Amino acid sequence: MKHARNDGPDIAFRLARRVVSTVADDMSTTQRVVAGAVAALVGISPFGAWNKVEAQAEPLTAGTPVEVGPFEVTIEKAATADELGYLVPEPGNHMLAVVADVTNTGEVPEYSSKIGEAIPAPENVGIIPAAPLGEPGAVTEDAPGTGEPPDGADPSASPSPDEAELPSASVVNIEDGTSISILNPGLTYRVALIWEQSGTFSGDEIPLRIMALEWIEESAGSLDNQYWLLRDEAAFAGQIPVEPAKPAPDAEAGAQ
Repeated sequence: MKHARNDGPDIAFRLARRVVSTVADDMSTTQRVVAGAVAALVGISPFGAWNKVEAQAEPLTAGTPVEVGPFEVTIEKAATADELGYLVPEPGNHMLAVVADVTNTGEVPEYSSKIGEAIPAPENVGIIPAAPLGEPGAVTEDAPGTGEPPDGADPSASPSPDEAELPSASVVNIEDGTSISILNPGLTYRVALIWEQSGTFSGDEIPLRIMALEWIEESAGSLDNQYWLLRDEAAFAGQIPVEPAKPAPDAEAGAQ
């Protein structure tokens, strides 16, 4: 089966304080900060667990390019890290990233959010769910000093991580460690799709899907024409191995 070539709220952006200690001595302060973010992204490692089989999906393996909508995508690896540049998890959690080469094979620029839609968060691996404020029955904080929900709150009303809606990935350009929004035609970008993941996850691979994108030349149901439509079916699916997170350079230096 051949497929045509081919945001949920982002994770809260917070400034990382770590600067990699091994950058060149002649770098400026700004260059050191950027290098720290890039080094964290390049050094991130792969994980997972997956129980479902995507019936019509073609195999997805690391290092093999696939064509989805206006993109050629090569998944390089999956990885975990305590923090990735300006992306910092809540205490006890870590960041999970899928590193990929993405080429816009079309003739017009595409939003990176389209890749975020086509590569959804892996399921059943502890991805921190989206939590809309004001959701009926949502438990937003513990009663002071007790670790228990506030009086009158129903813990069962809050969905478990596996049942709740999972967020779209934050898409980061590994070349400079910054968020990327536009993928220009004819160019290849090395990106990381990043989610916050529970620290309780300890698998050694993750289930990853790339959803089908269908070209709509003329829409019968709306005024929109000539666009890529996300299909509710996986074009490719497979297990991507996880490498354990590498210790930060400053942690290694402290251990010596």
